[in-house]
Amino acid sequence: MQNLLNPRWILIINTIPIVLLYFLFFGQFTIIHSLLDDIHITHWKTFGSILFLLGFLNLLYAIFLIIKKRKVSIFYAIIALLAYIPFIYVYNEYSNEIIPFSIPQWMVSSNITLYVGTFLMPTIAYSLFIIVIRLTSKNKEHNAGKNFLAAIAVPLCGYLFFQVILPLWKPVENKFSVHAFLIFLISGTLLFLFFIIRGFFILATKKGNLWKKYELAWKIPISILFPLLGLAINNGLLSNFNAFDNSSGFFGDFNDPWFYIIAVINGILVCLPNRPNIKYQIPLFIGRNITFVYSVYFFIVFLPFLPLSVIAIIVIGTGFLMLTPLILFIIHIQELVNSFNLLKQHFSVNVLRIISILSFLVIPICITIQYKSDQNTLKETLNYVYNPNYSKQYSIDKNSLKYTINTVKQHKERRNGEIFNSGQTPYLSSFYNWIVLGNLTLSNAKIDIIEHIFYGDPSSEFLSENIRNDTVEISNITSESVFDPLQNAWKSWIHLEIANNDSTNGFKEYATTLKLPTGCWISDYYLYVGDRKEMGLLAEKKSAMWVFSQIRNENKDPGLLYYLTGNKVAFRVFPFTRNETRKTGIEFIHKDPFTLNIDGKEIALGKEAQQVINTSYNNGNTIYISSKEKEQLKEIKRKPYFHFLVDISAKKDTLINNFSTRIKKLTSEHKELSQNAKISYVNTYVSSSEYNDSWEKEYKNQSFEGGFYLDRAIKKTLFNSYLNDTDSYPIMIVITDSIENSVLHKDFSDFKITFPENNEFYDLSEKGVLQPHSLLSNPKKRITDTITLKQFDKTVLEYRDNTNSITYLPNNNEPSIIIKKGTHKTKENKILEKNWADALSMQGMWISQTLYPENSKKEWLNLVKHSFTTKVMSPVTSYLVVENEAQKAILKKKQEQILSGNKDLDIGEDTPRMSEPSILVILILLISVLFYRHKQRNKNAG
Repeated sequence: MQNLLNPRWILIINTIPIVLLYFLFFGQFTIIHSLLDDIHITHWKTFGSILFLLGFLNLLYAIFLIIKKRKVSIFYAIIALLAYIPFIYVYNEYSNEIIPFSIPQWMVSSNITLYVGTFLMPTIAYSLFIIVIRLTSKNKEHNAGKNFLAAIAVPLCGYLFFQVILPLWKPVENKFSVHAFLIFLISGTLLFLFFIIRGFFILATKKGNLWKKYELAWKIPISILFPLLGLAINNGLLSNFNAFDNSSGFFGDFNDPWFYIIAVINGILVCLPNRPNIKYQIPLFIGRNITFVYSVYFFIVFLPFLPLSVIAIIVIGTGFLMLTPLILFIIHIQELVNSFNLLKQHFSVNVLRIISILSFLVIPICITIQYKSDQNTLKETLNYVYNPNYSKQYSIDKNSLKYTINTVKQHKERRNGEIFNSGQTPYLSSFYNWIVLGNLTLSNAKIDIIEHIFYGDPSSEFLSENIRNDTVEISNITSESVFDPLQNAWKSWIHLEIANNDSTNGFKEYATTLKLPTGCWISDYYLYVGDRKEMGLLAEKKSAMWVFSQIRNENKDPGLLYYLTGNKVAFRVFPFTRNETRKTGIEFIHKDPFTLNIDGKEIALGKEAQQVINTSYNNGNTIYISSKEKEQLKEIKRKPYFHFLVDISAKKDTLINNFSTRIKKLTSEHKELSQNAKISYVNTYVSSSEYNDSWEKEYKNQSFEGGFYLDRAIKKTLFNSYLNDTDSYPIMIVITDSIENSVLHKDFSDFKITFPENNEFYDLSEKGVLQPHSLLSNPKKRITDTITLKQFDKTVLEYRDNTNSITYLPNNNEPSIIIKKGTHKTKENKILEKNWADALSMQGMWISQTLYPENSKKEWLNLVKHSFTTKVMSPVTSYLVVENEAQKAILKKKQEQILSGNKDLDIGEDTPRMSEPSILVILILLISVLFYRHKQRNKNAG
């Protein structure tokens, strides 16, 4: 404990937390400052200046002591208490003026108003320790019992005051009781903690007498029994603290068995006696240093609750357990000091310090290794699901994945209003989310998909957002088109007036889907916010959609454009009040004139008379082939063949005979399509082979487990067909008892380049009927009941590039885009703003990433940058209109967070970096309620 007098502790306890506090508040201020009034900004400057002055003076004092080689004075501790406690008190009084309620809550970091008290609490606790050490001289005998009696007297006096004396007073001011409560809370807590700390400090340092003789009688309860009892009560084993949710406790989730195991080990090591035997003392010293992390951790976790310990003891019988981490921390430090002093006779001080540091890091290193293992497991899984190599076989440890997914769930923040239950483990959850998720999150939807793929658990059907568009429609539409001869391309604007025809109150939303032709992209957007024309911001797609959702919940004025799949673009404007008309506009950059259909209204963009005859384009990697050039290509007919996709997911082994009968019946009826047939066995993975005489034996030897990952099977089949320049193509036949339970959430519009002949796949029913499903829209929904073989009798166009590589194109009158086979990269120094050729190159990058998703980890960021540079929206970006600078600032912040993290993770449902202080507010409310009820019972009884 004497080591706490070293002034370097001030740098750790005070300077670093204040620097972090400034960093957090500065980040918050940069986002919301444009929404603050002058009076609010004045409060920011005032409190910021005072805190800076306090921190600067502490720093100067610490530097002075270090230079002079002096120890921390008791006067520093007293002054620190007199400075920081009023500062925290006054700050809480004005917190609503610093961040007013007018600021949208989604722009405010979680619990930032409580950060001040939490970050400054270590200085207050440190000051108390300094006072205790300075007032407890080694040269004088002190009585621990008197200090404990004094500590007990504090809550007792408080109880008597509030139950007997206060009710007899009849003050004029209504807030007298509140002020009296706060004064007692502050002064009583300081006195109580002073006597408690001093009492146990005396016990820990005593060399003899009765307390020392029977030290195990008080050490065992404090070091072993009380920690176990506290964990049991918090986790609901001896209480109903987690009555609403069995997975979490009042102070956090400490259900992991390791908390109990380390509590016992730590308690035993603290209780073991010190002996001069070096073979005994070295492992004891190392063990105590290893488990010291446990004592430090719970001391930090419960530090914010210490001001409430007195009230908790008065109101709640088990409130004294809140003090156990503090007391154990004191005892543990002293035992380490005793071990250190014994070993100092045999080893140098520096050696012992190195041993202490290395031992202390054992548990943190083990935790980090476990978290890194979870990170690698999750990364491998996300790569398989979202960035697969279709030519590679995967094998993911399902047991490890199950553990990782469960851990991710446990560390995710609860957002369903369970205010008395924290599903997180304080600080460790933040550390976990930083290591494993990069402070992003894995959405519930993705967790469900992963569990469906690997364990066969059907994913939840998430309800689509209720977009109100019944009475909102386009009332007027105009256009203007300009042909750019340098680009040999068009730029066209459409200007829309959208009216809400509903005269009732309430906010309405306009939402529609635009289907763009090949070679057309969106290059600008605007929306009138009131009478002000706001131009759209081109942003990363996830961050734009998150901000749009948050603004929409505030009933403000966002407008949004983003890609769905393929050339389909969602267009949303919100809100519309009753009988309101709003103006908006979209700019397109396109190669050929076309007619845009928007909500049943058609408008022509560009003029054929001005169009150059040959509009094809080839930049070496991406090729645009106009409809006119396609007329010159060779028309051929490729040979179709069956490719069976057989469901071998969990429990489907009972259907082997049923499925086999279906396949044999179909192949016997269509022998020509069965000659070169292939078969893929589909569960979590996809294994393919030729359809031959041994297929039934091979089928029966499959492992029936996991989910029916049909999405992967279709993409892999299409990819292999595209990659092989053959004169045949697959007719995909799905063999399952329920296509609705397959893992198939999106259509395959982005894969359109791989299926030029046929836009369908087929589900073979038990009656042997081929039921078609669209690859381009809602693939789980059946199109018709039957098909004819004429559907397989389609021709395609053969295109050969300068390397004689063949690509097959749809035989229609629409242009096509093809890419050079392999990955596609673009040099940024050649990118021009709103340039059609660069937009085409960007489209080639997207197609390449779709076909070779294993490269998208590297190329995704380049595609985002390319989109920003060209000002052309891509499938990974979005045009968003916001109404003020604060919304732009939060969009920028979220975008930076996404771009610096894992693209497969999500921005929603993220866990804030500090959620622990919120529990402090909850505890205050709980204690206040219990105190009030207790008072009322006594009043009624009287």
